[in-house]
Amino acid sequence: MQNKISKFLLIGALLASVLALVVWAASPVTDTFTDETKIASKTNITVDTTAGQVKLAESWSCGQPITDSRDGKEYATVLIGSQCWMAEHINVGTLLAGANNMSNDASIEKYCYNDTESNCTSDGGLYQWGEAMGYNASCNGTGAPPDDACASPVQGICPSGWHIPSHYEYTTLERAVCNSGSCASDFPYDESTTGWRGTNEGTNLKVGGSSGFEGLLAGYRSTNGSFGDRGAYAFIWSSLESGADAWSRGLYSGVAMVFRNTYDKLYGFSVRCLKD
Repeated sequence: MQNKISKFLLIGALLASVLALVVWAASPVTDTFTDETKIASKTNITVDTTAGQVKLAESWSCGQPITDSRDGKEYATVLIGSQCWMAEHINVGTLLAGANNMSNDASIEKYCYNDTESNCTSDGGLYQWGEAMGYNASCNGTGAPPDDACASPVQGICPSGWHIPSHYEYTTLERAVCNSGSCASDFPYDESTTGWRGTNEGTNLKVGGSSGFEGLLAGYRSTNGSFGDRGAYAFIWSSLESGADAWSRGLYSGVAMVFRNTYDKLYGFSVRCLKD
């Protein structure tokens, strides 16, 4: 009789444990299938709102491509030091003629070199700084990693889980590909050093360079609406402003170094995204 009672108590305890696990597992799940943006921002989850399904994707690691859920475009990625970068300029948004300035509205706008969509397909879009930032406030880190990122990184026009790199996160990138022997002084964490910096870091960051960053020389859209220097220059925005200007990085076909400077926010420059 005693054995039967013990078995009964044991079974009851096991059932109680299972019930507790079911309640615990179910209680945190509060998202609905219509909350696509929130759910899709979680790594390795895809959302099909039509079929009402949430599916776990295969494990992802930097170096594998990502797909932008907003438009289905795929981007290569690369791990440089401890940073995971898109290995392509982003191409998102609706074509806007270069003669017009971008505006803070409900849609993402982009310039394509010479107002030709195929140039965006091959080179990525060109964006004024405000548009690239999603009209969010300027930000920067406070120093070397782990303090090179903004306290609240700005997603801007990047996919969910990615952000516009800070001025100091670009400095971290430059140091990661630097082999000059004077990297700390060539690429300081400050907001005053400008001009051509380093030795061959620009070569390392350009297409075919050793870093895998693949900095395509996509040219730019000038403040007067004209386009220039495709195949010769690349200018890439950071998240840090400086008055009416903002910090950027420049690459040039004829120079092995990296150009570090501020430019009028109304220029149309390329944008790279960095993993959160």
